[in-house]
Amino acid sequence: MKAARELAPFCDVGRIIVAEAGERTKKINKTMNTNQFSLANRKHLADMLGNQYDGMRWKAVRKFREQREKLQNALVKEYAGKSGVMKLVSQLEAAEKKCQDLSKDISKLHFSHNSDGSLQVVCHTPLDKTIDARIEKEIGSVAEVEARFDSAQIAMMTVASLEDADKLLKSVSTIQ
Repeated sequence: MKAARELAPFCDVGRIIVAEAGERTKKINKTMNTNQFSLANRKHLADMLGNQYDGMRWKAVRKFREQREKLQNALVKEYAGKSGVMKLVSQLEAAEKKCQDLSKDISKLHFSHNSDGSLQVVCHTPLDKTIDARIEKEIGSVAEVEARFDSAQIAMMTVASLEDADKLLKSVSTIQ
């Protein structure tokens, strides 16, 4: 009983709040009922503010994004100018142009330059044939290496002793 008396003032406040909310709801209903637009008209007007393609919202967002991009580009240029980046960009563009010109010169000489700094000869050119001929003259060809192993393999089938097999293996393993 004592607890109920202590809570009584709070219950009265709660009843007052609920009563006021009911009165506000009645006022809103009266305003809406006297409105000259039907529910269908209001829905159509609300739909116009929706996110349909080529609708008012879509156009406003598109215009905002265009303005934002334009302003962003202007601010980037402004800050780049203040920090000296534009001078570096022009130097970079000149260096890239020079790199392209040098790459063309390298290509004219039948070479290609890789990003890791290595060079390659463009295949099927007179220079490519000259290099291949010199390699074959100095160290031989893959076919010659294969032939040595083929003959050693056949000879291994006919060796009489372990010493002969060892000599045969040593002769193949000393390929220069």
